[in-house]
Amino acid sequence: MSELKLTRRFLENLYKKYNQPNSAEDPVWNVLVQKDIVDQEILAFISATYAFGNIRQINRSLFKIIELLSPSAYQRILDLDYIFYLERNFDVKHRFLSHQEFIGLLKSLNVIYTHHVSLKKLFLLNYKPDDKNLKEAIIHFSKNLRELIHKQDPHLKKIKFLFPSPESGSACKRINLFLRWMVRKDNVDLGLWSEIKTSQLIIPLDVHIYRVARHFQLTRLKRPSWNMAMEITESLKNFDAYDPVKYDFALSHINIE
Repeated sequence: MSELKLTRRFLENLYKKYNQPNSAEDPVWNVLVQKDIVDQEILAFISATYAFGNIRQINRSLFKIIELLSPSAYQRILDLDYIFYLERNFDVKHRFLSHQEFIGLLKSLNVIYTHHVSLKKLFLLNYKPDDKNLKEAIIHFSKNLRELIHKQDPHLKKIKFLFPSPESGSACKRINLFLRWMVRKDNVDLGLWSEIKTSQLIIPLDVHIYRVARHFQLTRLKRPSWNMAMEITESLKNFDAYDPVKYDFALSHINIE
């Protein structure tokens, strides 16, 4: 990357290169192939929640989860008897997340889709179109998710990891990834939540974006944090004020590859 200069032309060419189906190994393709938009929303949320570790680990776990929730994640989520069946007869683990965290997540989704209709409805409860970004909405969304999963199983230990908050300084990479998938619309992102402005999104800050951002001086900060994610996003607005996070997928994969 040392010889590349970050210009709008370079970013747009990079975006066009990667904005194509299967342009890079990524969990999003597991979601895009789903035909029903409710199934897409549910599986996107689970996929983003489990999007840590190397890509092969992530896809291995997600293939197993998607198989268990087939043919319809929505119908499986609504069926508590099926969730109890999964709890007793399977063992879904991903790195340090246990099977009980997986079951707690499914039970929480059952409550959300039974009482709030959808994840979108839950998120929009605290969304304000005039906010500069989604920080406040994410704070409340994460809090609601933590409370829901705690009610399903008070003994789960990874709740704060699953659903961090900007209040603690976390970059909230996985929540921002889920929101990118939900809000943006192109050949990579699903664009199911049209009520939210793309300009309000914050870049999902992982190690790949961190390295690229530091290299191209998109941030002055040295440690990953919510503030760093905001600063990188603001820098990218110099290239596209309306949709700065459009470059996330491409920038992360030039580092991966």
